[in-house]
Amino acid sequence: MSSFTEKDVQLLQLAYYFVSDCQYQFISTREAQDEIWLGNPKHPEYPIIRLSQTRLSTVFFDKTRILKIHQAIRNLFRRNCDLLDIHLSDEIVEDQEEQIDLVTISPQTVSDPQLTAVFPGIDHAVQPIQDPQQEYDRITQKLSELQRQRAHSTQKKSPLQPPKATMILMGICIAVYLLSLVFTFMFKNLGGSGEVSVAVAVLLGGYYKAFVVGANEYWRWLTSAFVHVDFLHLLMNMMALYNMGMLCEKLFGIRNYLIVLFGSILFGSAFVFLGSGNVVAMGISGGLYGLLAAFLVYGIQTRILFQPQLRTQFLLILMINLMISLMPGVSLAAHFGGFVGGLLISVVLTRNDSWAQLRKNTMVALCVAVVFIGLKTVEPKARELDAIYPGTDRMIVEMLRDLHLDFYGDHLSKKMVETYVGSSL
Repeated sequence: MSSFTEKDVQLLQLAYYFVSDCQYQFISTREAQDEIWLGNPKHPEYPIIRLSQTRLSTVFFDKTRILKIHQAIRNLFRRNCDLLDIHLSDEIVEDQEEQIDLVTISPQTVSDPQLTAVFPGIDHAVQPIQDPQQEYDRITQKLSELQRQRAHSTQKKSPLQPPKATMILMGICIAVYLLSLVFTFMFKNLGGSGEVSVAVAVLLGGYYKAFVVGANEYWRWLTSAFVHVDFLHLLMNMMALYNMGMLCEKLFGIRNYLIVLFGSILFGSAFVFLGSGNVVAMGISGGLYGLLAAFLVYGIQTRILFQPQLRTQFLLILMINLMISLMPGVSLAAHFGGFVGGLLISVVLTRNDSWAQLRKNTMVALCVAVVFIGLKTVEPKARELDAIYPGTDRMIVEMLRDLHLDFYGDHLSKKMVETYVGSSL
């Protein structure tokens, strides 16, 4: 005697339609009963579908559990969408539930005719069953074969697609580093190796408060992230960028990934400007700390950091980076600023409905922080230089003239003289 009912097999028929024709995947949920959850994060209208063989009335009593599962999948997909809840029934849908699009389907009818426009062929997906056991065996075999084909197709492709945006950023950093080697060799006669390296770093876009204040070169807040003149510094940052980029670019998408990275870099530079004297700074570590903060937000939002093993690994990474921040010659201000910026920006970019109020409050906090930084930046006290380095300035101007960029060198010379004459030093 068959242990499967007609509805059990029809549920598999419907699932097979979505998996084979609409590129959905099964989603395993521990709490699911008499139901199948499917997901396709690329579907424009219904990334998440629940198939059920229960009556419509059960949704009212089971809504809390259903929405809890739906929210968890939404967080994973980072999609703000309603749930398509399809029931194997010939009932008439009279009332809709909030956040849930209720539809009934049977071999004879689909309660919402518009669904056939979104999913062509769905009206023929469910068929009457003569022998449930035989039909069950047939569909499970077809599903297994489909899964094997997809697994084989995936294996043919590169299992780890390189993060495109991250690779481009790494390419820029490496290109700037190689250019720094060329310039350091070209201008080695202008001074000691350390002095020349510092001047070359500024020449290539490194942060230098004297030029930011004197010539209003605030673009250095961003370009300094791509400047590295020490191989070990470059190597460590590129390894960290690749690992974090591989993860964050996939989790957040390229647009949000770059927003968090660049925003964190700017926040880090702003903290250096307001908290440090006339220093030269370079490197992308402020942005890396922002990505670390963004992953923290993602881990809390999706609750993956509540898993003991992942939480321990994340805390270990955080402690290692904190120890690095306290080492001599490392800008704690840039790291802290990058972390704060990444934290604020990543919360604003979340789509979790339960975080709606937090997201609004964070948006206000982010705007206040930006306005505060802007106002503090123009204050005379913040623009004062605690020390001046005319030798470094002259070296940079000489490099520019040797590169036939006299107009820029003359511009810097004029601006720095005006700045230093007006300085109290």
